[in-house]
Amino acid sequence: MQPTFRVDVSKEQFVFSAAHFITFASDICERIHGHNYGVRVSVEGPLDENRYVVDFIALRDAVLLQTQQFDHHVILPRDHREILVSQDETETTVRFRERRWVFPNEDAVILPVVNTTAEEIARVIAERVREQTAEQFGDALSWIEVAVDENCGQWGVCRLPWKIDNE
Repeated sequence: MQPTFRVDVSKEQFVFSAAHFITFASDICERIHGHNYGVRVSVEGPLDENRYVVDFIALRDAVLLQTQQFDHHVILPRDHREILVSQDETETTVRFRERRWVFPNEDAVILPVVNTTAEEIARVIAERVREQTAEQFGDALSWIEVAVDENCGQWGVCRLPWKIDNE
């Protein structure tokens, strides 16, 4: 049996403070609140000619770029059927039934998710890091896993195949 190798990066800089709210039990929308999120990323694959899976620094930089985009923002879902998000030139408006929130555009990050859970945020980060590093890391990796900690030990994790199916 051949050994498998994995690289994990979890840095102090992979922390972002952001606000969000989610729906649950199909009809409850919680109050807007914030977390100090932490992120851990792992990739698995064979050792390359340098005898490492990927360059730690390149992976670190890709993750840092993503976490910095969320820091000190409100994270909003694009694909929720009842949380409706719209933008004009200056403001992002969010509606859930009779409730309404308005944010300056520069304070809002709209993600391609149904709900802004730690699991969904992990998926978005995984997809973006994979896309950002695909050319540099090549297609030898087998998977990427991103874990997002939203409350000191409450992790949402997403593991994706490295190679995108439609290629």
